[in-house]
Amino acid sequence: MCGGSMQEVKKFKSKDDVQYIVGTNVRKACKEKNVNLMEFAEEIDMSYEYLRHIVSVGGQKSLSFYSMYKIAKTLGISMDELCEGIFDKK
Repeated sequence: MCGGSMQEVKKFKSKDDVQYIVGTNVRKACKEKNVNLMEFAEEIDMSYEYLRHIVSVGGQKSLSFYSMYKIAKTLGISMDELCEGIFDKK
């Protein structure tokens, strides 16, 4: 377990929290750059419906690392910006 104790594992954010944070960051970046979600979904080869669920309040869908990479690259933001807030303490 990489030298950590079981108690340290409980310090992780929940999957729902991580999805919410990433979805919020995607939504924020799209809004700041005036990105049309339908066109953006097509550009990153993702269905509009799936992207809509990612950016909806509550972040209802999870993303693969590769999808996160494509989103960040296309929006011109870093993976750090996309994941901003995930590593903050609860």
